[in-house]
Amino acid sequence: MKVTIVKKIGHYLFYLIELAVVIELYSTLQNFYFYPSVFNFGHAEAFVLAFFTVLVFWFASFLYKSQLADKNEWGFNQPPYFSWWKLGGSALGFLIMMALYTLIMSVIGGGTSANQQDLDTLQQAAGPTYNVMVVFVGPVCEELIFRGFAINIFFNNKSRWVKWIAIVASGFAFGYVHDPTFSPFLLVYWMMGCVLGWVYMTTRDLRYSMLTHIMWNALSVI
Repeated sequence: MKVTIVKKIGHYLFYLIELAVVIELYSTLQNFYFYPSVFNFGHAEAFVLAFFTVLVFWFASFLYKSQLADKNEWGFNQPPYFSWWKLGGSALGFLIMMALYTLIMSVIGGGTSANQQDLDTLQQAAGPTYNVMVVFVGPVCEELIFRGFAINIFFNNKSRWVKWIAIVASGFAFGYVHDPTFSPFLLVYWMMGCVLGWVYMTTRDLRYSMLTHIMWNALSVI
């Protein structure tokens, strides 16, 4: 019994270390994409960054799939990987997010969050690399972290209650990271995280919550 408990604790600690490594790699990518002038970016540096980005994607996906191989009661990442109903779920999530965003912003009185103000400043300084990070790299990494790893580590026992707790809890973690000051805008980010969690738990495929996330973030750079 004691050996089993020790093994489980060791298992979770190993998973948490993997999650911490992925978060650190994502943070490193953000620095490169948001502050290209610091690294004197040219064509060669851009190629190296693209290669490093692909490597991070591959490594994070490898760890995620390895965790699913250990335990996957929810049936995540199972074929068929493409289906119209999953695509519809992703699109529906996007529409729900737009509707709830409009509602919440009307309740809190509008305005711009501190996080968005910081991003607007970064956009002017970073240039094209900002758009790549916000529209593509960020959604992929954040879905792996907040939906893929977080739900698989902490909410891997399948039940109706666990599903909704996972959606709300991972959504809150997502919201807090984007607004740690607990301003009214935390509700906006929390809502976004919950909708993305719902898309993931409904489609059972991280690609579709990534797609919803990409569509949403694309609005901010159009």
